[in-house]
Amino acid sequence: MSGQASVTKSETRKEKKDGRIQSIIECTFGLFSENGIENISMNDIAAASKIGVASLYRYFQTKEELAIEVAIYAWNLETAVFSEVFSSEKYDSLSGFEQMRELLEVYADALITQRSFFSFIYYFDSFIKKEKVSSEKLLEYEKTIGITNTIVVQALEKGIKDGSISFSSSKNEVLAASTAQEMFVTMMHSLFCLAQKLSISGELLTMDRSVEARKQIELLINIILVALKN
Repeated sequence: MSGQASVTKSETRKEKKDGRIQSIIECTFGLFSENGIENISMNDIAAASKIGVASLYRYFQTKEELAIEVAIYAWNLETAVFSEVFSSEKYDSLSGFEQMRELLEVYADALITQRSFFSFIYYFDSFIKKEKVSSEKLLEYEKTIGITNTIVVQALEKGIKDGSISFSSSKNEVLAASTAQEMFVTMMHSLFCLAQKLSISGELLTMDRSVEARKQIELLINIILVALKN
């Protein structure tokens, strides 16, 4: 066999392996987001992925390892949504405040189109907390989240610099004393918590159904926007 043929065969094997791994990750994302992570076994994942459980363990030695890879996959999907807004020519010409408005509105759309993402992240956070997964094992996952966070922070900082965002001059003492980082973290956690609540148990009680899910997201976004210009 020639050297070129050997390389081609090796590349084909790698492509097949990568394809199988991607298929497992996508299948597992669906299982975890629908049922939670703790309720799904490696046997369940193997069956749904149509492979033997021994083969699954060759790709992922533990469910913890697989869950982290699925979380990275999930955040890459979310980052792609933000990037569509961030990379447009129109976006660059907007003030920091208007950039924030566009980015925050992504959440309103995501709630409708990507509920599985928010439910998965809820289950994933609970899983890594219960399993006491070390921060070292989450470095790649945190790096993936950081891409989206950077986009939002840049818009916030641009708004402070161009004067379109001015919470530091607010008459409200809490807002005025807040840093950009504090504002960012609180803002994103608030949106995420609401989105997860609506995705998992948004219509559990009668009072939950009194306000449409999208309306709740829009109200929170506008509360945040008012605070940013307060």
